[in-house]
Amino acid sequence: MKRFGFLSIMCLFLLGCQKDYNKTKLPYHFIPNDTYAVIQINELGDFINNLNNNNILSTIYNNNIKNASKALKTFNTTERVFIAIPDSTETQYLILTKNDSTLLNLEGLKNYSTETLTNLNIKKTTLDNSVLYHQVLGNTFISSNSLELLKTIDSKNENLELSQLIETADKKSVASVVFKSNAKDYSKLLFTDIFNHKTSNLTLLDFKPSGNKLNYNGIITTKDSTLNYLNAFKNTVPQKTNALLIAPQNTGSLTSIAFDDFIVFKNNLNQLTKSKDDGNTEFLNFTNEIAHIDDALVLHTLDPNLLLESIENKSFIEDFREIAIYNFNNPNTFKNKLEPFISFDEANYFSIFENFVIFTSTIDNLKSIITHALNENTLANYDGFNTINTYLSDEASMFIYKDSKGISDILNKTMAGYNANVVQYINENDYTHINGIIQKYKKPVATNSVTEAFTTTLEASILKAPQTVKNHITKAHDIVVQDVNKVLYLISSSGNILWKKQLQGKILGKIEQIDIYKNGRLQLVFATENKVYVLDRNGKDVSSFPMNFNNKITQPLSVFDYDKHKDYRLLVTQGKNLIMYNAKGKIVKGFNYKNNGSEISSQPRHFRIGSKDYITFEAGDHLKILNRQGNTRINVKDKIRFADNDVYLYQNKFTTTNTLGQLVQIDTKGKVSTKNLNLTDKHNIFTTSKTLVTLSENQLNIKSRTLNLDFGEYTAPEIFYLNDKIYVTTTDLQSKKVHLFDSQAKPIVNFPVFGVAPAELQKLDNEKGLELITQSDDKTIVVYKMH
Repeated sequence: MKRFGFLSIMCLFLLGCQKDYNKTKLPYHFIPNDTYAVIQINELGDFINNLNNNNILSTIYNNNIKNASKALKTFNTTERVFIAIPDSTETQYLILTKNDSTLLNLEGLKNYSTETLTNLNIKKTTLDNSVLYHQVLGNTFISSNSLELLKTIDSKNENLELSQLIETADKKSVASVVFKSNAKDYSKLLFTDIFNHKTSNLTLLDFKPSGNKLNYNGIITTKDSTLNYLNAFKNTVPQKTNALLIAPQNTGSLTSIAFDDFIVFKNNLNQLTKSKDDGNTEFLNFTNEIAHIDDALVLHTLDPNLLLESIENKSFIEDFREIAIYNFNNPNTFKNKLEPFISFDEANYFSIFENFVIFTSTIDNLKSIITHALNENTLANYDGFNTINTYLSDEASMFIYKDSKGISDILNKTMAGYNANVVQYINENDYTHINGIIQKYKKPVATNSVTEAFTTTLEASILKAPQTVKNHITKAHDIVVQDVNKVLYLISSSGNILWKKQLQGKILGKIEQIDIYKNGRLQLVFATENKVYVLDRNGKDVSSFPMNFNNKITQPLSVFDYDKHKDYRLLVTQGKNLIMYNAKGKIVKGFNYKNNGSEISSQPRHFRIGSKDYITFEAGDHLKILNRQGNTRINVKDKIRFADNDVYLYQNKFTTTNTLGQLVQIDTKGKVSTKNLNLTDKHNIFTTSKTLVTLSENQLNIKSRTLNLDFGEYTAPEIFYLNDKIYVTTTDLQSKKVHLFDSQAKPIVNFPVFGVAPAELQKLDNEKGLELITQSDDKTIVVYKMH
């Protein structure tokens, strides 16, 4: 009996230790040891959107992953999410992430049910026609479409190599994938079948999709030197891909291998293939690159004359445009020597062109390549290739190029327009870097032209003009807009609706962005009449938000970051009163504004002059200037009859206008000065620290330069400072024209353009040129690209 009691205590102790042990484990530590592929999702909403809209990702991901995405749509998390495919049958999946009490968001779903399975700490949730089994181990939520698979999960079976590779993944990418070499769908992105599918080598790729483009990079582990052919590049130095200078523009496929020492490369390759040299290819010792270009094999050398002398069994045939053509008497030389990288039959003829030796099976093909080269009609000069060139490394060990037909064959899908696609391999002994780009080619347009990039139509009329917000993943921008049903939309830089969220009121003013967790990820923050929202990248509410208010919020939410340390202050205006909150939604006790009985009539703004902070706003006929604590910093005694304009910091003075059309400025001592601008009582101004823009009726003034516009109904002008240049926009609502000017009040070429709302100028994507965002009708956003 005592022994039984002792064993019971030990079991409870061990069980408790196991629970504590699991709490120290991260989600990917529970991934089974023999897993076939793992997808690490860093931005859940962006991943699901790209799975549906990105032509490449939607092709390489199998239907099983798309089924998993149905479950993912119910997840409310900003944490990393992992999808694991346990084996090559790809019929089962695991979803793992950090557990949270609000993780599963089933509200709004019509058909779902949840039950706890008897004798198991596992729940079963039915979503329409799919079933999800899930449990919590430690701090990890684990779910699967297979109950048997879920039962086998044990963190003791962690794949350490897999975990180490996951830890190196780029957490700023939309998603990453780690897969074995025999993962047929994912390995399509490698553009080659050189990898021995019997190996256990793992590949990591970080995905950066955008519109019709997929940029990816990562590494291949190359520890097993007897099975991984990339080890042929060990102890060699990657080189520039010179073959692009000789390959015709209509090249369908190009594979280049490069090295600083061919002898080292060949010795490595012989060991891998267990081959021996027959001594017939000593001339290859003078090369630093060998490329297979469609029906030709090309050598690059620093000394073409020396290489020519080293080629035996050759005979002169003729001159073509002063270039000698030779017969090569060992046509099968390249058939087996460079496998598995390159195999070329019937090298019957060759010529020397600059630093290249070109082998072909026919003289006509040889002459064609020479002709293209003489005319500089090569890939290096091809616009389609140059659009992707900025994404490529300067040197590579192996370089693979495919045109639209080639990439269509790889993906088993017609990829019209994807005319230039590349994968590079850069060897560094124990591993190899991968750099890939698949992109739909857009023909270049004339300089200074303006084209319509895309339109996006909402389900209801737009409530207020669209604005842009920064995308912390791409470092470019997306679009946010609200419709009359109070639905908020996030729209990608390519026009896809990423998500929609029902709000309880109209957004006041502009949406701001904060980094509430100080990790580089940005959230949207704004107020409606009765709520303050903070939304993450996926449109989900951040903890502690929204904040609810019984009394009406009367001005847009003001967001301050005094010292740029991301210690945000959220200032809420309610009639005559101000309430300051921190980023956790707690009242800041050190802020105490005592109102003077006047309604606050402008959004409070924060300015810094020298080392001092100033909070400014209009209240009644007084300009209030406070310090951080809400106390008066500058007592402005003069009364001001404010026009309907914000307070700006212009020429280091607090600046606005009055109803007499005068510029009103207050210095840091409280002295008020006015300047007659001859504006009507209904006018608009906008300033930067050094630039003043005014609009009165049809008269636009930019830096004291006056433009007389056609008579119309103009929106308030706005200033945008982009690419070291100032731009000014205004829209004539009568003629439906958006005007764009520079700082010298000169119209930008090819403007105005069609639009029915105020416009914003921004850099939406990472390509050259700016985008102008406006509306083409009450439901439709239109984006123009400036080239």
